[in-house]
Amino acid sequence: MKFKAKLDALDYVVTESFDPNDEAKFRMLIVWLEDQKIRWYKEEDRAALRSYSSTNWETAFANYLNDLECPEVVRPDRARLTNWLLNLAVRYEYGDNADKYRPMTKENIVSGTFSGKAAAAAAIDALNSLDPTSSEFVNGVMESAKIVNVMQHEQHLHVLKALAIFCDARLREEAVEEFTTNREPAITVQLKDVELGLKVNDQQVKDAAKVLRLLHINELRKLQTQINETIVAAQAITANPKTDQSLGQVGR
Repeated sequence: MKFKAKLDALDYVVTESFDPNDEAKFRMLIVWLEDQKIRWYKEEDRAALRSYSSTNWETAFANYLNDLECPEVVRPDRARLTNWLLNLAVRYEYGDNADKYRPMTKENIVSGTFSGKAAAAAAIDALNSLDPTSSEFVNGVMESAKIVNVMQHEQHLHVLKALAIFCDARLREEAVEEFTTNREPAITVQLKDVELGLKVNDQQVKDAAKVLRLLHINELRKLQTQINETIVAAQAITANPKTDQSLGQVGR
């Protein structure tokens, strides 16, 4: 779940079932964040925000976002708005407990000195301190993309998203284990030797179509392998059925 790490780090009671698009759950989270973590208003000034079933809540919430100086660009999207508010709450949580979290460096977390919610909170705060528009960040994203052969794009955040998808698909523990277990010898194929089966004049389009054709063939091959495995498993069951001889009888 997208917000689980941050909600866990903040000790929010409902993490697994939280959905920012669920109006009731969203409003309850906002009230909890203000009461427990952000505390922008004085106790007596939170009444309008706490009345999350009131018809005036949207107005109170809009005023609250104005007071927090929440960027207009994130407000229409509930997911982005939730993420922004959680980041703010984590920042205040760290500020209130700086002495507790200060020793939680990357080295201490990796070594296991700190773990669990405390480590999660420290890691999130470190991410929040990054400036995604800085030249160092942009260069780091682009260099990382080159290492794993992810296509470059003028928008570095698109490249970062592609990197995230690549890491999820290829570098997860399960994916690495599956690759190691089922790895087959690599086959080198020259595009010039691949038959496309249709006439295309533009060479770049033709090469792209060949790549798509090879990927499609590879997917079909995987599907055929899975079908064969299913057939074998079914045959193993039907060829050796389990019977209960006590139920058998001769004659009427």
